[in-house]
Amino acid sequence: MCYFKVSLTTENETRIQAETAGLGTDDLKGNAMKFKTYIIILALVVTAAPAGAEIPTVLTDKIRNGDGVIDLFQDVTGDELQQYLQGETMYLGIDLNEDASGNESSTSAGVAIKEMELIIKTTEGDISFTEFYTNTTAMIQEAGSTQASEYYTLFGSAGGSDITGSTSSFDLSAFDDVIVLDNIQVSGEIIGAELRVTFLNTDKTGDNETFFDYSAGFEEFAILTSTDASLLDSANIGVADAPQTVSYSVDAPSGTPEPAWFLMAVMPAIFLWRKHHSGKTRS
Repeated sequence: MCYFKVSLTTENETRIQAETAGLGTDDLKGNAMKFKTYIIILALVVTAAPAGAEIPTVLTDKIRNGDGVIDLFQDVTGDELQQYLQGETMYLGIDLNEDASGNESSTSAGVAIKEMELIIKTTEGDISFTEFYTNTTAMIQEAGSTQASEYYTLFGSAGGSDITGSTSSFDLSAFDDVIVLDNIQVSGEIIGAELRVTFLNTDKTGDNETFFDYSAGFEEFAILTSTDASLLDSANIGVADAPQTVSYSVDAPSGTPEPAWFLMAVMPAIFLWRKHHSGKTRS
């Protein structure tokens, strides 16, 4: 664990303070400019590290009656989406609006996803992405099928939560669960994008089928940052209040905090400086 601080006291003077194992301030005084050089290199590395666009955005189009198409370009530009997708992952928040009927209630409701497709239109052609997941799955029998299969599911509740998002202009508390679309690799300039969603039409004969069916309500979506996705997924809204007769599996929360690039790069910079300083001392 280390801490260091670099501050300019005059135009031609650099004051460096450092505390780390085997690296005292006395060692730094005679090599201030060398250490400053390593810090500059470190800053360049940190600046060059990839970062996704911070665009938590509620999407205008909604999914009604179990399926539909969302035009992302109503709410984001090609440049915003291009920057956001540098991480090759899209995090979607969903606000469930299910009827509190059957074994669903105001504190716990659910739907299952049958299909999801993200279509990105670029100057080099259209690209389709269908790899998605949530942090819960359940065995559910589709209408017309003779046996149950495993599907990704979504949980939620009526009303909002007390979750505070990472962006003051975006109300994360209005959303219930997270969908992750992964391995999104795009070449060319993005000129259009749409999301096609189909919820599972269950046969409504068992507890899982009754709970994870979709009602006539609409489901609202938003593009999330990875930080907000992690916060929302970790809350597991509606999961604890699900009926005991409903069976499901819970995986690790989706989303990850934004990487601490600076902290990750500190140790290599310190190592390089110590190696150089040690070599000078032995000679």
